[in-house]
Amino acid sequence: MKKLAVLTLLNACFAFGQDTHSHIVPCANNLEQERAFQEHPEWKEAYERDQEDFQSFYEHYLEHEYDPNARSSYVIPIVFHIVHNGGVENITDAQVYDCLEKLNEDYSATNSDLGDVVPDFSGIIGNPDIEFRLATKDPSGNCHPGITRTISQNTVHDGDDDVINDVAAEHGVWPQNRYLNVFVVADPNGAAGYTNYPGNWYSPTSMSGAIYLRHDYCGTIGTGSTGRRRTISHECAHWLNIAHCWGNSNSPNEPGNCSEDDGVTDTPNSIGWTGCDLDGESCGAGVNNVQNNMEYTGSCRRMFTQGQVARMHAALNSSTAQRNNLWTPTNLANTGTDGPGDICEANFSANTQAICAGQTVTFTDLSYHNVTSRTWTFDGGTPASSTAENPTITYNTPGTYAVSIEVSDGNGTQTKTETAFISVLANPGSALPYSEGFQTVSTIPDFINWGVVDDNNQGTFELTAQAGSQGSSSSAVLNNFGNTDETADELISGTIDLSGVDPADEMVFTFDYAYRKRYASNDEWLRFYISKDCGETWILRKNIHGDDLSSVVATYDYVPQSADDWYSVTIDNINSTYYVSDFRFKFRFENESGNNIYIDNINLYPASMSSTETLDEMDELTIYPNPTTGQAKIDLNGTQSELQSVSILSADGKVLKSFSKDEIEGVSTIDLDLSSFSKGLYLVRIEGTERLQLYKLIKE
Repeated sequence: MKKLAVLTLLNACFAFGQDTHSHIVPCANNLEQERAFQEHPEWKEAYERDQEDFQSFYEHYLEHEYDPNARSSYVIPIVFHIVHNGGVENITDAQVYDCLEKLNEDYSATNSDLGDVVPDFSGIIGNPDIEFRLATKDPSGNCHPGITRTISQNTVHDGDDDVINDVAAEHGVWPQNRYLNVFVVADPNGAAGYTNYPGNWYSPTSMSGAIYLRHDYCGTIGTGSTGRRRTISHECAHWLNIAHCWGNSNSPNEPGNCSEDDGVTDTPNSIGWTGCDLDGESCGAGVNNVQNNMEYTGSCRRMFTQGQVARMHAALNSSTAQRNNLWTPTNLANTGTDGPGDICEANFSANTQAICAGQTVTFTDLSYHNVTSRTWTFDGGTPASSTAENPTITYNTPGTYAVSIEVSDGNGTQTKTETAFISVLANPGSALPYSEGFQTVSTIPDFINWGVVDDNNQGTFELTAQAGSQGSSSSAVLNNFGNTDETADELISGTIDLSGVDPADEMVFTFDYAYRKRYASNDEWLRFYISKDCGETWILRKNIHGDDLSSVVATYDYVPQSADDWYSVTIDNINSTYYVSDFRFKFRFENESGNNIYIDNINLYPASMSSTETLDEMDELTIYPNPTTGQAKIDLNGTQSELQSVSILSADGKVLKSFSKDEIEGVSTIDLDLSSFSKGLYLVRIEGTERLQLYKLIKE
């Protein structure tokens, strides 16, 4: 019988000869584990005792308990923890399901490529008879989909407990003696994945015995691929105390590996393979099992041997790390894996929640568990109802609309309704000139004029009445003081109609902002984007950061106090390809433990209106009082002969009242009655033979 060496704590895997990810190295955590051993010699001693005890148990199990013809099937509760920072590592549920499906094929010997195993080893193909089943209950017994998502800066796992701590802080501890935990991250310390052998040196009620998996080695869809899909099968085998075919060395193709061993009787000694040489021989053992899942041969791998299966079953019957508790009827019932799970929650998502009139939204049913039928209802949509799993719905009329779904498993039903879930924006959008002073906005977001992105779900842009530019009291604010998560929040406009602008004309965009640093070292970013397809895609047009954003430090919760606090910005690189009927823009602020930022006095107009002003008073014309409580006057100051019309506009450009040339001629003062107008910002538009000017008028 082969003996298993016991000096390796973790098995980090792995770069494949056939893998295009050549920068991903095998065993990236070896230095970390050696550092851990140096810091905690008792861990190494405990690990060695665990492996010696297991080897004794394994030998006894083979001799007295294991019968390959009359053995048990096992169900293992599994939960995937997606740890991400909004990047591609935030893989979809569908990719997780695909990963789990492929894993279970390998552990039931039903993988379609098993017939490709060479004759040397086709007679000893092992069937683990293990099903990894998504948990349907969390550790408290609550209904759960078996997938958690945690926003974290720790998406590059370097061997510490940051990932575990971040997940536990949001979702609690999922004990390893009840669940197999898989942490999907952007980068598990330069490896494709790794895990621990079963051991009592870490607590069985902790999550320290988890698998860490790089997102693009999970499944075959999304960021995954067929050539890398067996990484998780390999790691689950390590989790079940299976070593590499060449033993505990993590470096293949080294002569010294011939003196190592994997503790399994039917796997020939191997130098360790990274290429798919099916006739490969090494260590004087004849043809090697190059297609074994425990080699580093990527898409060449196919199988486990019968001896490896026996060792897996020994691990599941051993008390080491309490693996023998996972598949018990009590634990399966407590984790909701003793069956398909009862339906317990209705849920859904959409590929977008903001579109323009005439566009479509695709919905996805995320309800669980065991959904057998569903009925959707789409207010304002066409069709208005559906029984499809992932329906695509068209919305033709601007507005905000509710979506609901009722799902059933044949016994019970669950329902979910989201009000104002879909925002349908006007197309064409608001007319030019466009101006926003946030005086007439009732709330942010309102889903039509303004949308937001809340990156950390802890607050984003909102309406404030504390401060505004040019003497107003309203603006959009991101209360960033105290934020330390380095996330990004967005303020997104509704649609604006630029389709009538002459392509030869230049577009001018201006806005004001107020901002202070919290610390002199802050390097926070304000980015400005535009879209020509109703927000489906965006292009960057302006970056302001660091001292360019502001070099002034305010160690308190900043609120601008005077006109000197405000900075003005002009955007002059909006080209004619963006002169569309559904133009949109957005501000994106990326924080770094800094301070609040305010945005106000947004204006958009063609350069042909370059004489357009947003001042309250000009030498040629005066509006007073401004602000007003109801009555105001316009002193024309001798400009009557040049004027064609005077109009009062709402902040979004709608004409509310106008005076024609005939009404102006011979009049030195125009009386404005705003008593019936709501409080807020209005524009006075003065049109002449060779000019167009805008003046702000505030109704208090």
